[in-house]
Amino acid sequence: MWAKLAFRLFLRELRRGELTVICAAIALAVMTVLTLSSVTDRIGQAILQKSNAFIAADRALASNHALPDEYRQQAQKMGLKTAQLTFFDTMLFANDRMQLAAIKAASSAYPLKGELLIKSDFDAQEQVAEGGPKEGNVWLNETVMYSLDLQVGDEVELGAATFTVSHILSEEPDAPFNIFSGSRRVLLNEADIAKTEVIQPGSRVFYRQLYAGDGDDVEAFYQWLKPQLAENQRWYGVKDRQSPIANSLERSERFLLLAGLLGIILAAVAIAVSAKRYCERQYDPVAMMKTLGGARAQIRAIYLLHLSLVCGFSLLIGLAVGYSLQHVAADYMAKSMDISLPPASLRPWLSAVFIGVVCAVMFSIKPLLDLFDIPPLRVLRRNLGDRLVVSKIHLALSALTVFGLMWLFSGKIKITLILFASSALVVVVLFVASKVIFGTGRKLGLSPGNSWSLALASIQKRANANAVQLISFALAIKLLLFLIVLKNDMINDWQSQLPADAPNAFLVNISEQEKQPVADYLAANNIEVSRFYPTIRGRVNAVNGEKVAREVSLEDNEKKDEEARSGVGRELNLTWVRDMPSHNTLTKGQWFTEQSQGEVSIEQSMAERLEIQLGDTITFLIGSQSFDAEVTSFREVNWSTLKPNFFMILSPDLLAEFPATYIAAARIDDGENKAFTQLLRQYPTITAIDVDNFVEQIRSTIEQVSLAIGFVLAIVVVCGALVLISQVQASLGERMQEVVILRTLGARGKLIRGATLYEFLLLGLIAGVVAALVSDVALFIVQRQLFELPGKFHPDIWFIGPVAGALFVALLGYTMIARTLNKNTSGLLRKLM
Repeated sequence: MWAKLAFRLFLRELRRGELTVICAAIALAVMTVLTLSSVTDRIGQAILQKSNAFIAADRALASNHALPDEYRQQAQKMGLKTAQLTFFDTMLFANDRMQLAAIKAASSAYPLKGELLIKSDFDAQEQVAEGGPKEGNVWLNETVMYSLDLQVGDEVELGAATFTVSHILSEEPDAPFNIFSGSRRVLLNEADIAKTEVIQPGSRVFYRQLYAGDGDDVEAFYQWLKPQLAENQRWYGVKDRQSPIANSLERSERFLLLAGLLGIILAAVAIAVSAKRYCERQYDPVAMMKTLGGARAQIRAIYLLHLSLVCGFSLLIGLAVGYSLQHVAADYMAKSMDISLPPASLRPWLSAVFIGVVCAVMFSIKPLLDLFDIPPLRVLRRNLGDRLVVSKIHLALSALTVFGLMWLFSGKIKITLILFASSALVVVVLFVASKVIFGTGRKLGLSPGNSWSLALASIQKRANANAVQLISFALAIKLLLFLIVLKNDMINDWQSQLPADAPNAFLVNISEQEKQPVADYLAANNIEVSRFYPTIRGRVNAVNGEKVAREVSLEDNEKKDEEARSGVGRELNLTWVRDMPSHNTLTKGQWFTEQSQGEVSIEQSMAERLEIQLGDTITFLIGSQSFDAEVTSFREVNWSTLKPNFFMILSPDLLAEFPATYIAAARIDDGENKAFTQLLRQYPTITAIDVDNFVEQIRSTIEQVSLAIGFVLAIVVVCGALVLISQVQASLGERMQEVVILRTLGARGKLIRGATLYEFLLLGLIAGVVAALVSDVALFIVQRQLFELPGKFHPDIWFIGPVAGALFVALLGYTMIARTLNKNTSGLLRKLM
C-alpha cells in the first residue's frame, strides 16, 4: 500500500512540477560530473595522444645497455606496436672530409607516432616518409650535408661500410630538444648496424624501445614489465620529459581537475538548497497524513521510496543531458582542434552516478528527518515546524561528504584541501558578516514607503534564509572568479614563454674567432640574434671538500658509493657572464659585481637537489684541471623558454683562460632562410639547430589546451548560474506571499519591483566582495603550489567581483521574480493555495 502511495505521489508531483527544483539539482550534479569528467577525459586523452608524437610513441623504455628482445615480443603478444632505436656517435667520411655525427638506427616500424619529414634535395619540398631508410641507405640532416659537402645520391663512409645518401633528413618527431647535442643527425636502418662494425665492447651506445597501443594495453604491459626493470632502465611518457609540452600538459590536467572539483561543490550546494526547500513544501501533506492516522513508519517508508524514485529519475535525466552535452562539446572541440577525440572511459559514468546518489542521500537525509517530525497540529497552526533546529552533526557530515567526494574525484589531497579550506572560509566569513549586516540593518531607521527600506526589511525578515543564499551566491561567484582568473594567468604565462618573436634556431659550436664575423653577418642580413654565451663542459666534483657520488653502471658491476654526497652524475654545460640573463630571476643572494672573484650562481632546483647553501664552496673539474667557486646566489630559471639556460653560471675570472665555444639563439623569419643557409655553408663547423617546427607544435598544443580550458570553464559558469537559479527558486513561495500582503496593503508595483531589485543587488554585492577577497588568497596559494606560476594578487577582481556579483545576482533574481510580480493578486492567491 505504502509503495503504491509513494509511486502515486511521485507521478502527481512530477506532473504538477513540484519536483522541478530537487530533480533539477540532482540532475545538475550528475550532468556536471559526467560532462566535465567526460569532456576533460576525452580532451586529455586526445592532447596526450597528439603530444605523444614528441617521443614517437605512447611510451618508451630507455637504457644505456641493450634491452632484451623478450620485451618487444611480449608487447606484441599484448597487442602493442613496437619499434627499436639504437643511438651512438661516430665519424662520417666523404670528399676527403670527416664529421662527428649522432647516429640513430631505427627499425622499420619507426616512428609509431608522429611523422618523419624528408627532402629529395636542398630546395625540394618536405614530404612525409613512409618508414625509415632502406638497407644500404642513410638520411643526413642539412648540417651534416653542408659539413661534408654532400648532395643527395653521394656516398658516405660510416664505420666499415659505405652508404648512399638517399634523402635529406628534415624532421624527426622525437629529435632531442637540446641545444648542446643532437644537431648532426643521421638516420640508419637497424639492419645495417652490424655492417658498420662501430659498436664494440665498451662503446658508448644508448638503446630505446618504443610502444604504442590502447591505454589499457600499454598499462597492462607496464605491469608485466615493472618487476623486471633494472635501475638503469627508464620507462617514460611525454609528460615525463622536462619540456614545454610536458609542463603545458601537466598544468592543463590540473586545471581541468580543478574545474571538475568546483563543479562538484556547485552541484552539492544546489542539491542541499533544493532538498531543504522540497522537504519544506511537504510539511503540510505529512501533517495531513498524521492527522488522518498515518503511522510514522509508514510515512517514512513512503518518502524514502519517494526519494529513491526522485533520485533515480534525476539520475536518468542528468545522464541523458550530460551525455548529449559532452557529445556536442566533443564534436565542437574535435573540429576546432582538428583532431579526433577518443571515447570517454567508463570512469566518468561511474563517478557521475556515485556522486549523484551520495549527494542526494547526504543532503536530503536531514530535511527528510525533519519532515518526519512535523506535528499533526500543523494543519491548524501553519507555522509549526517552520523553525526546526539545524543539526550541527548534519552540517559536519555534509562538509565531510563534500570533502570526501572532492578527494575521491581528484585523488590529490593538496588541491582538495586548498579548495575546501577556501570554500569553508567563504562560509564562515559570510555567516558572521550576515549576522552583523542583517542585525545592524534594523537600526538604520529608513523611511517607510522607500524601496531601499523595503529591501532591507525583506533581508532582515529572512535573515537565516538570506544568509544561506549569501553563502551560495558567494561560493558560486568565488569559484567562477577563481577559474576565470587562473585560466587567464595560465594562458598569459604560456604565451609569454612563446612570444611571436621567440627564437626558432640555435647556433652552436661557434669559435672565438668566428663569433664577431657571425654576429656581423647576422646583423647585416637583419637576422635577430641573442647574446653569445661561452660554454664548456665541466663536472661538479665536490661540495665543501666532500666528494660527490659519480654515475655508475650496474650492468658493468660498478657499485654506487652510498656514503658519498649526492651529485649530478654527469657533466654540465657551464658558462660565465657578467650580467644575469634576462629570463633568469634572482631568488637569493647577490649577483656578480665588477669585483667578483671565484663565484658561482646556481639554479634553485639544482641547489635544493645537491643540498647547497649560500656560502658553500663547489669544486669543479674540467678535464684534469679543478678549481673552487663560492656559491653567492640562487636563480629561478624558466626552462620552458626557448632560450639558452644553465644550471651553473660562473664569474668570468674562473673560466676566462679555458678554451670555449659559443652558442646563440636566432630568429629566422620567412625570406631569411637563404641568408641563414649561406652562413652555414660559409662556416661548416658551426652547428645549426632548427626548432621552428618544435615551436609550432608547442603553440598548437597550447592553443588546443586553451580551447579545452575555455570550454570547460563555460560549463562551470553554466553550473554556477544554475546554482543561483535553484537558490532563488527556493524562496519563490515566500516571496509570492509577501507580494500578496504588500499589494493588499496598497503597495505599488514600482515599489515592490525596486525593493526586489535592491535586495538581490545587496546580496550579490556582499557575496561578490567576500568571494573576490577569498578567491585572490586561494589563487595566490594554488598558483605557487600547484601550477608553478609566480603567485600574485589581482586587485582588479576586488572591483570586478563585487560589481559582477551584484549585477549578475540582481539580473538573475529579478528576472526570475518578474513573472510573480506581473501576476495579479487573485492569481497569486490561487497559486499559493
